[in-house]
Amino acid sequence: MRAAAVLAFLTFGALAAAATAAPLTVQVVNQRGVEQASRVTDSSGTRSTTGHGRVMLDVEAGEHISATRGAMTPEGAAGVSYTVPNPVPSAPVQLTLPSLPDAVAPAHDANEAWMLARVNDERAALGRAPLRQSGSLNRAADVYARHLLATGQFSHLALFDPWVRVVDQGWPIPGGGGVGEVLALAPSKESALTAWKQSPGHWTLLMGPGADVTGVGVAGNRWVMTPSSCGPTDAPERCEIGQSGERPPAGPPAGAPPVEGQPAAALKRARLRVKVRRQGNRVFVRVRLVEGRGVLRVAVRQGARRARVRAWRRGRLLRARAILAGGGRCKVTVRFEGGPGWADRRLVRLRSK
Repeated sequence: MRAAAVLAFLTFGALAAAATAAPLTVQVVNQRGVEQASRVTDSSGTRSTTGHGRVMLDVEAGEHISATRGAMTPEGAAGVSYTVPNPVPSAPVQLTLPSLPDAVAPAHDANEAWMLARVNDERAALGRAPLRQSGSLNRAADVYARHLLATGQFSHLALFDPWVRVVDQGWPIPGGGGVGEVLALAPSKESALTAWKQSPGHWTLLMGPGADVTGVGVAGNRWVMTPSSCGPTDAPERCEIGQSGERPPAGPPAGAPPVEGQPAAALKRARLRVKVRRQGNRVFVRVRLVEGRGVLRVAVRQGARRARVRAWRRGRLLRARAILAGGGRCKVTVRFEGGPGWADRRLVRLRSK
């Protein structure tokens, strides 16, 4: 009698006091040194890091900041905390989050390659683009398939949640954005594929027109696929599209200060054009990234108070708007958090009423 397959699927997933604020760059990694796309909280609120796990903050000495990948993670929603010393460090500060188990054999074996080929055959029949393998997703799928087999479990939450598992392996979107997961408990690759095809929820994820990458992992009778979308992200290279998942030798985080023996010229200087206009208690900022690749952020202060800023970016142009509490001079700070090969920059503009 043919063994039955068991399935599971998961869908894709105002003012603050600041007397002597100074810029602080935070780099978030895990215990293996892998950059972690995370969320960092300071006194002004919570913001996402870049895809390389980096963010620039305006902080005071004595202020508490924290970093986390989400609620269902080893560090929990509270995250790993850090108290800013006096003086505020000029060099980047590293926050280290707990690691999950690392991958053993992420590259596709014959069964995993067969599964990806058959899924792509079905996508082609529907006029959909093929799913390409992703190195970071392959590693996460390998880790989870082995964990399910070793523990005898079959659940999406047997090792925290799917999103922290992919970020732990280098996925560059905070919160594991764009990632879906399908599981099968099946005695063969053919029965796993058939069971997925017979489940509308699973098949919708695998055939989804928005998916462009996936990881595949199998251990014993535990199958894992992660149909996902690599983007939007400022670090698409960390999706490792078309790569097996065998990790390259580790290097310094992108945008990190030069190490001994590495000239500072290794990081290029971005070119920015900044225009600030003030009308009464309203401040309008326009930033054009003429040359460079990275994240643009705008902060507006008036004395000891930080104004809430609304910003919109389209391509290389960022527009921002802030409302001040009253008259008097204000300070506008534009921060550029450089992508791979680009140095961070900080520009300040002062405007009176």
